Amino acid sequence: TQPVHDLHIVEYPNHKSTVVSLTISEGRNRQVRRMFHAIGSGVMKLQRVSIGEELTLDGVSEGEWRVLSDKEVQRALNWEPGEIINDQPLPF
Repeated sequence: TQPVHDLHIVEYPNHKSTVVSLTISEGRNRQVRRMFHAIGSGVMKLQRVSIGEELTLDGVSEGEWRVLSDKEVQRALNWEPGEIINDQPLPF
């Protein structure tokens, strides 16, 4: 697991809470929650705002999703898109 690249305190909404912004290069399962737990703190809300530098969540509301283009997959995730094997609609 890579260390945090950037950590800023954004605000103190009350005497028991602190809002922070941080940047990590690889997000392992529950990594951010575990980092804060290790220093004796908890995470009440966690919001991802981007994946990589080019792929943001602008225009996608909470609970929504969208299909990434082949170009987005290649640039942001450094993956080669696979071929579509079955062109049937998804069951959901």
